[in-house]
Amino acid sequence: MNFKLKIWRQPARDAKGKLEEYEVRDISPATSFLEMLDILNEQLTTGEKEPIAFDSDCREGICGTCSLTINGEAHGPSHPAAACQLYMRQFKDGETITVEPFRARSFPIVKDLVINRSALD
Repeated sequence: MNFKLKIWRQPARDAKGKLEEYEVRDISPATSFLEMLDILNEQLTTGEKEPIAFDSDCREGICGTCSLTINGEAHGPSHPAAACQLYMRQFKDGETITVEPFRARSFPIVKDLVINRSALD
């Protein structure tokens, strides 16, 4: 499967951010959304580009650390499952996928897709 990705990039909390476009190819339908981001980051670092910052922890759908906004929906089309439980088979081959951090005043962006979750403490 091939996808065009529009991913929010923001180098720091007070910096201006924007959506940047990427392509990933030959992604297995059984690949999780976070694994797909890992694959993209491997491509970026191989090309000596800055990888996309995103949070994950358990990757089992338990902790919620991987929370993202995918195509305008919290956690993506399989909501209420966590983003780590979202698999690429849930998207159409060739689809454009927009990936953004959660947008809430209580969760400011730290970098790219990483948000400050201290409001939950």
